Amino acid sequence: MVFVSFNKNQILKRILIAYLCTMQNRNFLLLFAFLVQLPLFSQTTYPVDYFQAPVSGDLSLVGNFGEIRPNHFHAGFDIRTGGQEGVPVNAIAVGYVSRIKISAAGYGKALYITHPNGFTSVYAHLRNYNTEIAAFAKKVQYAEESFEIDTLLPATALPVKKGQQIANSGNTGSSSGPHLHFEIRNTKTEMPLNPYLFGYKVPDNSKPRIQQLAVIPVGRTSSVNGKQAIKKIRPIYSNNKYSIAASDTILVNGEIGFGVECYDTENGSTNHNGVFSIELQEADKRIYYHELATFSFGNSRYVNAHIYYPEKIKANEVIQKCFVSKNDKLEIYKNVISNGVVGFKDDSIHIMKFIVKDFSGNATEIQLKVKSISKTKIKENSMAATSVCFDCLKENKFDNYELKMEMPENALYNDINFEYTKKLDLKAPYAPLFKIMTNEIALQKAYKLSIKVVKLSDSLQKKACIISINDKRKETYEGGTYKEGWVTTQTKNLGNFTIGIDNTAPVINPEFKIPDKNNVDLSKTKTIGFTVTDDLSGVKTYKATIDDKWVLCEYDLKKDLLFYTFDENIKLGDHTFKIEVSDDKNNRSTFTFKFKR
Repeated sequence: MVFVSFNKNQILKRILIAYLCTMQNRNFLLLFAFLVQLPLFSQTTYPVDYFQAPVSGDLSLVGNFGEIRPNHFHAGFDIRTGGQEGVPVNAIAVGYVSRIKISAAGYGKALYITHPNGFTSVYAHLRNYNTEIAAFAKKVQYAEESFEIDTLLPATALPVKKGQQIANSGNTGSSSGPHLHFEIRNTKTEMPLNPYLFGYKVPDNSKPRIQQLAVIPVGRTSSVNGKQAIKKIRPIYSNNKYSIAASDTILVNGEIGFGVECYDTENGSTNHNGVFSIELQEADKRIYYHELATFSFGNSRYVNAHIYYPEKIKANEVIQKCFVSKNDKLEIYKNVISNGVVGFKDDSIHIMKFIVKDFSGNATEIQLKVKSISKTKIKENSMAATSVCFDCLKENKFDNYELKMEMPENALYNDINFEYTKKLDLKAPYAPLFKIMTNEIALQKAYKLSIKVVKLSDSLQKKACIISINDKRKETYEGGTYKEGWVTTQTKNLGNFTIGIDNTAPVINPEFKIPDKNNVDLSKTKTIGFTVTDDLSGVKTYKATIDDKWVLCEYDLKKDLLFYTFDENIKLGDHTFKIEVSDDKNNRSTFTFKFKR
């Protein structure tokens, strides 16, 4: 006998879902037919004729699988919806709704459908669900008294048929415009898979475009053109071919890595989408290759190791490295020799060939000649007195009278020399402004950062936090709590830090006229909205009630908008509406008015 333990919240949630399931109309025969199709063995092939498209008409993409995004790889297709919301979204095959997730950020309103062939489809940034799914989601939201929910469903709750409309497309969550985000995942591993593998056709006869190449010194005494700095080369494009100007002579010594900035387009589109594979050859021998067929969400942040991160910060350029960092656990690399790093110690010409392909097989090639030199004037820099060597594969700590750091193993992508500087700043009266290494170094995991308080009154201790300040003096909240003279937080950032105070409550402004808070006529109003802003730590909780009973307010984070849509539960007569908002430092604001229906 097997016993499975659950905490109290899990038990209550399962009871809730079981109850809600009993309230749904379902077709038992359809469900039984679905269950008997469940596979007995793991999936080994990708069916190319099993799934239909999630929207009608020809597919056109504004983003494809594996495209490089901030801190992650894109996990699916971003499908055009004509720049509008409300396009019908259909289930790509028979299955059941296995997860409903609603959030103000991220995927916004999303649906997950599990299919009997071992795959799960995902539909995100939706405007609304179909009537049955919407009713189910609303019951969960009212039961949990939360707009944001993440609910797992059994196969009996909401079965769907192939081609059944499940939702309408939208622009919710972190979407930057109306479209449908669509994924296919391995149900067992939850790893996203490139939808192209399942036979989806998007016309593409265009070869990938190469914007620039990069030559990067990797070793401590390596050099490119006599300097220990990246060299970027913009190729010449003529007659459908790329070439390098004769004036771009590249002298190299020591351990050198290469990189390429590139993109792909589909027919009739100028969108810069991602490429499928990149290969680097030396003397016609492959030394590096990656392809974007799948990856794990847990490793997606390693995109910051995959790109040359300093140029992303300095120039907003996405150069994909053709070499692998010491701590890079991405699954996309294949047949990489010596981590893709080339050692140049002779005095001869070397031919480096880049081959960039899209999923349709369109390929772009370019050759780069580099001249290896056996001698260099570059000397290894000695460590500063305040430097400490951090090994990226190990836990690293630093602790003195004013600054503490605890960095877990595998937080860094490469070994670094840790050092910091400090200075007094009139805008940072509670502690010095510390420069901790540089924001050009990316981190995979958060580390623990503590700063010693110089001066702070007892009344402000609960409002103390750590803030980062960029080169343009923009302050960003990093969180943190005060204890025994130190403020401590967890952060994935490096750069400039100090201690700040957040004792300002969020601001609530109605988007409709309220001439008299004791008498607002909303008898013909369907929806009311409130802009909610906070100056530092950000909105953390929000709650709306009518006559002291919780009501569902949706949160559009992009617009700082909370809005409520009246339903049949609000009867005719006089009522009281109250909205409460708090930030991460528990500064609270309320807005109350009386209205008539």
